[in-house]
Amino acid sequence: MNGFRITLRLVGMEIDRKIHNAIVDVIAARTGTTPGNLELERKPFGGTEAVETALVTARYRDNRGRASTLRTVVKRLDGRPAREAAIYERLVAQHAAKIAPELLAVRRLGPDSAFILLEAVRRTRAWPWRDPAATGGMLARLGRFHVSVSAGDVRLPEWDFEREMKVMAEGAYMLLEQCRSEPDLRSLARDLPSLDRVIQAAPELRRQLLREQPFGCRPIHGDVHPGNALVRRRQGENQPVLLDWGRARMGSPLEDVSSWLQTLRFWESEAQRLHDTLFRRYLSAFGMPRKLTSDIRAAYWIAGASNALAGALLHHLTVLLDPRQSKANRATSYHVAGDWLRIVRRAHAWTM
Repeated sequence: MNGFRITLRLVGMEIDRKIHNAIVDVIAARTGTTPGNLELERKPFGGTEAVETALVTARYRDNRGRASTLRTVVKRLDGRPAREAAIYERLVAQHAAKIAPELLAVRRLGPDSAFILLEAVRRTRAWPWRDPAATGGMLARLGRFHVSVSAGDVRLPEWDFEREMKVMAEGAYMLLEQCRSEPDLRSLARDLPSLDRVIQAAPELRRQLLREQPFGCRPIHGDVHPGNALVRRRQGENQPVLLDWGRARMGSPLEDVSSWLQTLRFWESEAQRLHDTLFRRYLSAFGMPRKLTSDIRAAYWIAGASNALAGALLHHLTVLLDPRQSKANRATSYHVAGDWLRIVRRAHAWTM
């Protein structure tokens, strides 16, 4: 590789030889070009489970000396989060390419360590979800994804989700009990009885949910909310995309649907007003009649309560009770925790 040169900028994530080689391989596979004078520039950004996440811009010259650029997201994954690499290989690349960033490369560093290179998606707008067409488009793509893949189509990495949900739910209950001693938070603690009953009934409720037909139990994203979603422009159309597939697992598709509609309604009043219309759009994409039967509604609220117990409620109660958090963050978590408790009440009402 005559004249080959590599330059690393912005000290942070170590862009080692394996990452460099992976980028070279991606460029060669996509363009048929061996990159010369390769420069890699890193810009870190936030992430919850990845050890490190960065936008890496590769600038290079092709075989004809023309300047070119490749932008990719590099995620370093260790421990349990390393399962995301297998999820992208087994599920996303094979069954969810139309609703996820393109997987460019996976490189293993050890039994529980890997890094992945993903398409750096250029979003059309910072917040597209005021547009019902965008919010409904996400549900339509979710429906087509869910119906396209069944339990036997893919082997996902192991994760004892039910056990983890139990731990998270018990933690949320303990924090909600603490709200009793806080004058400004006592109103939340009124939902302790409903939360307790739903936690106790959760194993049976979950069994019923995962047997509910025609949804059944199949691969789901597992963490659908506006922070994990954006809209890209591709093939002349706007396409909703889901990021961060590390919590993908076997579950009810209604867990994804409820997570999307319930988290979105907190930020967008229009999503609340159009709730049933948007839900029907999902049913249509899933191949079902656009009718919200009592059985579907019951399963939907149980799916929503599952999302609450699986960490959403615990997260916001933790923020709410943390004096180090800003007043604005605590105020937001107060309202969002109340919203998740409303969902728990609805699930409880459907089980009585």
